[in-house]
Amino acid sequence: MSSTLQQTTETGFGMVTKTAAPVTVSLATVAGYAVSDILLWATLIYTVLMIAHKLYSIYKDVRQKSASNES
Repeated sequence: MSSTLQQTTETGFGMVTKTAAPVTVSLATVAGYAVSDILLWATLIYTVLMIAHKLYSIYKDVRQKSASNES
Protein backbone atom coordinates (compact mmCIF):
# COMPACT_ATOMS: atom_id res chain seq x y z
CA MET A 1 0.00 0.00 0.00
CA SER A 2 1.40 3.38 -0.92
CA SER A 3 2.28 5.79 1.87
CA THR A 4 -0.04 8.46 0.44
CA LEU A 5 -3.03 6.11 0.50
CA GLN A 6 -2.13 4.91 3.99
CA GLN A 7 -1.72 8.49 5.22
CA THR A 8 -5.06 9.47 3.66
CA THR A 9 -6.77 6.47 5.27
CA GLU A 10 -5.31 7.27 8.68
CA THR A 11 -6.25 10.91 8.31
CA GLY A 12 -9.80 9.99 7.33
CA PHE A 13 -10.09 7.59 10.24
CA GLY A 14 -8.72 10.26 12.58
CA MET A 15 -11.28 12.77 11.35
CA VAL A 16 -14.14 10.33 11.88
CA THR A 17 -12.86 9.44 15.35
CA LYS A 18 -12.52 13.06 16.40
CA THR A 19 -16.01 14.01 15.22
CA ALA A 20 -17.86 10.91 16.46
CA ALA A 21 -18.28 12.04 20.07
CA PRO A 22 -19.58 15.57 19.39
CA VAL A 23 -21.92 14.35 16.67
CA THR A 24 -23.29 11.60 18.92
CA VAL A 25 -23.88 14.02 21.79
CA SER A 26 -25.55 16.52 19.47
CA LEU A 27 -27.86 13.91 17.95
CA ALA A 28 -28.77 12.47 21.35
CA THR A 29 -29.50 15.96 22.70
CA VAL A 30 -31.77 16.66 19.73
CA ALA A 31 -33.46 13.30 20.40
CA GLY A 32 -34.23 14.46 23.94
CA TYR A 33 -31.52 12.82 26.05
CA ALA A 34 -29.66 14.88 28.64
CA VAL A 35 -25.91 15.24 28.26
CA SER A 36 -25.43 13.93 31.81
CA ASP A 37 -27.27 10.72 30.87
CA ILE A 38 -25.11 10.29 27.79
CA LEU A 39 -21.92 10.75 29.81
CA LEU A 40 -23.14 8.35 32.48
CA TRP A 41 -23.82 5.61 29.92
CA ALA A 42 -20.60 6.30 28.03
CA THR A 43 -18.60 6.03 31.25
CA LEU A 44 -20.36 2.81 32.20
CA ILE A 45 -19.74 1.24 28.79
CA TYR A 46 -16.09 2.38 28.79
CA THR A 47 -15.53 0.97 32.27
CA VAL A 48 -17.05 -2.40 31.36
CA LEU A 49 -14.95 -2.58 28.19
CA MET A 50 -11.75 -1.75 30.09
CA ILE A 51 -12.50 -4.40 32.74
CA ALA A 52 -13.20 -6.98 30.02
CA HIS A 53 -9.99 -6.07 28.21
CA LYS A 54 -7.95 -6.38 31.42
CA LEU A 55 -9.51 -9.74 32.27
CA TYR A 56 -8.76 -11.00 28.75
CA SER A 57 -5.17 -9.80 29.05
CA ILE A 58 -4.74 -11.56 32.38
CA TYR A 59 -6.30 -14.73 30.93
CA LYS A 60 -3.89 -14.66 27.97
CA ASP A 61 -0.88 -14.19 30.26
CA VAL A 62 -1.91 -17.04 32.56
CA ARG A 63 -2.61 -19.34 29.64
CA GLN A 64 0.71 -18.45 28.00
CA LYS A 65 2.65 -19.09 31.22
CA SER A 66 0.94 -22.42 31.79
CA ALA A 67 1.69 -23.46 28.20
CA SER A 68 5.37 -22.57 28.60
CA ASN A 69 5.57 -24.48 31.92
CA GLU A 70 4.17 -27.62 30.30
CA SER A 71 6.84 -27.65 27.60
